[in-house]
Amino acid sequence: MIKVRIIIFSLILFVTGLVLAAVFLRKTKGSKHWFSILLVYLYAPMSLWSAVYFLVCLRYAGIHLSMVWLWPALALFGLMRMIMLRAEIKDKPLIKIPKVIRYIYRGAFVAVLLLFLTVEGLIVDAMTGVPEKDLDYVIVLGAGLIGDKPTNPLKVRIDKAAEYMAENPRTILIASGGQGADEKISEAECIKRSLVERGIAEERILMEDRSTSTEENLRYSRKIIGDADAAVGIITNGFHEYRAGMIAENEGFTNAYSVPATTLLPVGIHYTIREFFGVVHFMIKYG
Repeated sequence: MIKVRIIIFSLILFVTGLVLAAVFLRKTKGSKHWFSILLVYLYAPMSLWSAVYFLVCLRYAGIHLSMVWLWPALALFGLMRMIMLRAEIKDKPLIKIPKVIRYIYRGAFVAVLLLFLTVEGLIVDAMTGVPEKDLDYVIVLGAGLIGDKPTNPLKVRIDKAAEYMAENPRTILIASGGQGADEKISEAECIKRSLVERGIAEERILMEDRSTSTEENLRYSRKIIGDADAAVGIITNGFHEYRAGMIAENEGFTNAYSVPATTLLPVGIHYTIREFFGVVHFMIKYG
């Protein structure tokens, strides 16, 4: 239901953005600037949506949400470009930019956009993948606790783990995650307790309770498994699956699969976009 509301709300913002663009351009003429006019009609909905979504992120996750500044920055960028384009359409450019700089900017913009769309496509593909059945192991990546209770991202990972373990009775699960300074127990212990309460046999659950990052989650879990060729599923929120798979390969897994848990909306949109930067950083760091 929330997906439908997001789609409807986004459509309303898109139409509103088009109306605002028309008002913004009402005193401009000149068909020779058709491409600049088109860009204004693209930037207006984007800026409006970004500004509103920033408020949504604050409502659901607060100012401490990592990289939440991305949305007001995107909204401001769009507004600045609209102002510059309107001046160009009126043949009164605010800044006279040399053609070579324009070509470099446009080339870089297209290159970054193509990279973004490619990476996001890979992220969405991993997010929507169908898990392999009867895997030898699945690893549940920790995601933080509030005291001794799972955070919402960890809850949905536990939900997915319980579902998978019930449907695949031969699979062994590794609950992975250490104990933070403000956590009463380790994330691994929380995962195990939650699954046992849901009827998963305790002997099917192994614990890795030292890790503090995804890299360590997978590194220490691989040592527990001992067999690099074992078929292993990684249970994490959907938006994180692609990068988790990259990390798994870097840590020596040769037969890893995505077992995506729910990506919670509406903040999940932010996580999915933010993940682009995580993937690019990993690519630069490890080649």
